[in-house]
Amino acid sequence: YKNPEQKMTAAPIYTIPVVFHVLHMGGSENISDAQILDAVNILNRDYQKLNSDTSLVVTQFKNLIGDARVEFRLATKDPSGNCTNGITRHIDPNTNWTSTLSHYIYSWPRNMYMNIYVVKTIASGAAGYTYLPGTSPSLASDAIVILHDYVGSIGTGNAGTSRALTHEVGHWLNLPHVWGGTNNPGVACGDEGVSDTPITKGFSSCPSSTTAAMICNPGIVENYQNYMDYSYCSRMFTTGQATRMNNALLSATAQRNNLSSSGNLTATGVNPTFGPCAPIADFYTYSGVTYNLYTICAGQSLSFVDASYNAAVTSRTWSSTGGATISNVNGSPTTITFPNPGVQTVTLVSSNAQGSSTKTKTVNVLPNAAFITNSYQESFEGTGLP
Repeated sequence: YKNPEQKMTAAPIYTIPVVFHVLHMGGSENISDAQILDAVNILNRDYQKLNSDTSLVVTQFKNLIGDARVEFRLATKDPSGNCTNGITRHIDPNTNWTSTLSHYIYSWPRNMYMNIYVVKTIASGAAGYTYLPGTSPSLASDAIVILHDYVGSIGTGNAGTSRALTHEVGHWLNLPHVWGGTNNPGVACGDEGVSDTPITKGFSSCPSSTTAAMICNPGIVENYQNYMDYSYCSRMFTTGQATRMNNALLSATAQRNNLSSSGNLTATGVNPTFGPCAPIADFYTYSGVTYNLYTICAGQSLSFVDASYNAAVTSRTWSSTGGATISNVNGSPTTITFPNPGVQTVTLVSSNAQGSSTKTKTVNVLPNAAFITNSYQESFEGTGLP
């Protein structure tokens, strides 16, 4: 019998404001908003135990599947209180990431947002990486870096690699690999300090059976379906891991405890959402071979591509100096031909119902022929060797 005056208190949901920083040079690494939204949906599914493939978790762990009760929402206010869709885009050669601290120039305050950098390549060969709370060498680098084709399950992503971001967010929330603190599975039996994840060497591929997953202790199946393994058949966190992540979000370490506070959810526009935004204008060039070429010869043309972000563009206008001819002043891509040498400018105005913004870049137009100012002669006759 339940007393009708007794009220059940639901377990808290920890809401985390998120911003994606897409670094690109105009290639496929400039993934769509839809692909990013898909990635956020996958995070919310995995961190709230809503993924249907929990039905495939082996018997030994079915009663240990953890609900981390974490919700991820794209921010709708930037650190200055301006409208955003939680996705920034930057034309930056550091999309070929070399893990240098100076690359983290776009990070928003870590006590307000979870920062995710989307890049084309990572020099170490990793699909992604981040730091455990309190171990980042700087405030700005307390962020997640991940390859564009490991984000979401659509676009350049795919279902098979879509849990890589789930894995990296687990690190960001204080989960080591299930075998311990190294990046090398299959080397030595180890433990990460969570009581309901058995000692394991870890797996770099999915074992063929539970018997094949009994390596470190005879008769004990290892949790190879864990998101913090490298098996690529990940389907779960354990209840112990969920508790550890919740504790990280309640801890002042790396300021994680401010993220889901009501004040921060208001400051980041997450609760409630802020509403539609105006676009932020940006663009890049394409020569047919090279992206972001801004030096050409007089009489040549470049293709200009609208790379505006922050909101959908409903209208755009291109303009240029130096008598340039624009094939379509409202189109993207559009071709601009530069007949006259000199430093010329190209301007894009991107607009929607909420407002507009402007981006201007310079194009260095060189003379289209070499000039000979003095005559020069050379004799090839002489007494030297033939």
